[in-house]
Amino acid sequence: MRCSPALLLATTALAGAVLPASASAASWTPSRAATSRGVAFEPSVAADARGRLAMGWMRRLGSDNRAEVRQGTLRAGLRGDANVLDSVARNMDSVTVGFGADGVLAVMWRRLLNRAQRIRGATVSTGGSTSGPFELTGDGTQSAYDPRLVAGADGSLRGVWARRSTSESALVTGTSFGSPVALPSPGNGVAPAVVVDRDGTTVVAWADRGRMLTAQAPAGGAFGPTVALADLGYARDPQLALTAAGAVVAVWTASAGHGNALIGAVRPPGEAGFGAGFPIVGETAHATGPRLAATSAGEVLVAYVSSRTERAYGSSSGRVQMARLGADGRPAGGPPVLLSPDGVRAISPAIAADGTGSAFAGWADARPGRRAVQVRRIAPGAILGAVRTLGGGDIASSAPPVLAGAAGRGVAAWVRSGHVRYSVYR
Repeated sequence: MRCSPALLLATTALAGAVLPASASAASWTPSRAATSRGVAFEPSVAADARGRLAMGWMRRLGSDNRAEVRQGTLRAGLRGDANVLDSVARNMDSVTVGFGADGVLAVMWRRLLNRAQRIRGATVSTGGSTSGPFELTGDGTQSAYDPRLVAGADGSLRGVWARRSTSESALVTGTSFGSPVALPSPGNGVAPAVVVDRDGTTVVAWADRGRMLTAQAPAGGAFGPTVALADLGYARDPQLALTAAGAVVAVWTASAGHGNALIGAVRPPGEAGFGAGFPIVGETAHATGPRLAATSAGEVLVAYVSSRTERAYGSSSGRVQMARLGADGRPAGGPPVLLSPDGVRAISPAIAADGTGSAFAGWADARPGRRAVQVRRIAPGAILGAVRTLGGGDIASSAPPVLAGAAGRGVAAWVRSGHVRYSVYR
């Protein structure tokens, strides 16, 4: 049967309406080299809503360790030479990068100096001009641990780290860092979880001798009293996320002696504290390494490893799974979703929102001789994209790739054969 001209025109118009979405379907680029000389390790990535991309790492070149960073765009990838922020023959590690709301790139790292591990910071302009390094822990003999950059919903950017007996934070102010202030959590290598909501309230959560503790401070104010959350087992590994609706979600592992459950609690928008704790997955999940991503679609995605061991501490390889929390921060219903393929064993997951309602999850296959970096895109409603293997072969460790996302795009980075590799989802 022949189509009428009118039907043919309508069909053509419909096809034309569908084609742009199909033509713009995104995918991961082939892996690219971010470094090519020396031995690089510990990459960190950041992306922002303007489509900017930054990547930092440590690189051993000759007798020196160097803290380096490169910039680019999510559309085109990295470009230009690396900025060398610090160089020393002694120990240096833990580079972390982050974009502020004003577009300034902030960088932090750890360096052995005056018999202690110190935190240093710097900022880098789009054109590559560097300010710093700034000494963020230049006093005393206490070493510092686990530097991170936390972007607040109020547009702030702050560095956070732990010391032997305290934890501290410093705001990124223009092209510099403000003076460090104490956070209400102990040191001893404990990494406190920190979020800042839209009105500038800072919420901190940490585990102390099996208790899950929280405190919060209004913008520019002091922290209020420390409050213990639900006593549902020995607590470890706290994580915080801020939902699109403004609720703060806390997730942690808790063990009553037969493996880890995942427990959650919610601080509703504008409230002074968290409500009662609730189970997300039971102890039969033997959950480790929870990581959170709050999407602009209102969901909070909780990625974790489900292992076969009842040991509640440390890490153990297993399947990467995901639980969903709704806009109110409570379980959205349905069983956990399996992210990793059958047979793959991972040590820990990574997860990052893409800024347009979806997220990326990643992991590394921990099986000897089968190391591979894999990622998966997750659309709203836990609609899973295909598993993509971004790299294999001589992967440096079983650590997951570092992930960042913004403007509907994403980036993953990892180390292979002593060089930082990366792939862009665009």
